Amino acid sequence: MRIRALLLGLLALALSALPGRAGEPVRLGVVAARTGEAAISNQALFTAAHFAVDELNAAGGLLGRPIDILEYDNLSTPLGSHAAAQAAVADQVAAVIGASWSEHSQAMATVLQAACIPMITPISTNPKVTKTGDYIFRACVTDPFQAKVMARFARDDLHAASAVTLVNVSRAYSTDLAQVFEDTFAKLGGLFLGRGVYTLDTANYGGILATVQAADPDVLYVPGDYRDSSFIIKEARDRGLRATILGADAFGMRLYDYIGAEAEGCYYTTHWRRDSPLPASRAFVARYEAKHGEIRQTTIPLTYDAVMLWADAVRRAGTIEPAAVRDALAATRGFPGVSGSITFDASRNPTKPMVINKLENLGATLVRLVEP
Repeated sequence: MRIRALLLGLLALALSALPGRAGEPVRLGVVAARTGEAAISNQALFTAAHFAVDELNAAGGLLGRPIDILEYDNLSTPLGSHAAAQAAVADQVAAVIGASWSEHSQAMATVLQAACIPMITPISTNPKVTKTGDYIFRACVTDPFQAKVMARFARDDLHAASAVTLVNVSRAYSTDLAQVFEDTFAKLGGLFLGRGVYTLDTANYGGILATVQAADPDVLYVPGDYRDSSFIIKEARDRGLRATILGADAFGMRLYDYIGAEAEGCYYTTHWRRDSPLPASRAFVARYEAKHGEIRQTTIPLTYDAVMLWADAVRRAGTIEPAAVRDALAATRGFPGVSGSITFDASRNPTKPMVINKLENLGATLVRLVEP
């Protein structure tokens, strides 16, 4: 009896030391901004992650275990993102979803790669993010692809002969997009007339827009965020600039929230469209909007896809063990995401189409679907 009791005690002790015992919640970290300048746009990331996890839990969780989300506020800074990733590691999360801004994701990626914890950013488009290491993935296409797509659209579809860019030099997102657009536009035979620059705290865009007006380009590429791009567009309209305004994936229907109908006529690259005919997308829109209202940010479907990609990898791996999940993620082929069929390339970036939308009639209209 004593030997049996001793063996049972040792077995119980061994089981208690194993990570992820059956029935215990699987911890999923979600990192984005709750406070600071990124908080308004980042709120959607938290909401979409909870929506995805609620659906997974309603269907039985993962490997017979419920999923718990642990939220981390990155304070809208790279330093805060680094600290949030460290906190997630200390909390022994199985994986991390986030962040939104590329500079935040880069700060997280160094920590999570070193800790060998899988990370999937929904919407960080800078190529450097996944280059950090083999545990880092993304659910969106990269900046070079979307900038090249827009430059070709400007030349081939809009027949633009000349272009100017306006760049937020406080954001690598803006400068990197602008550089690829400028180079591609020129290679395609367009005349690049110059670049205007501003910073995150710029309050008056009159000076640089006066220069744009004097240059009189056919297109004006503004790869900025919702807020600064909205103010630039409004002032451009007030000045009567004839240039067609182009943007990247930080544009979208959120522009209407800032400047209303003055956003009409802008074209932008994005990762998904609300009226997508894909069955997975149509079903998702119906479910999500019944609970949270109209989807106005692509962060929402991309975050949902990021969570579901991780869940799919866990099921295929049959474990939450990080290396096995990383390998399963890397082997993902043809995953039926809300934003399209997802296959990861060797750099852990998805190969999938890019959307070009036009803002009109207080909505977003599909103009072109561009295959990778």
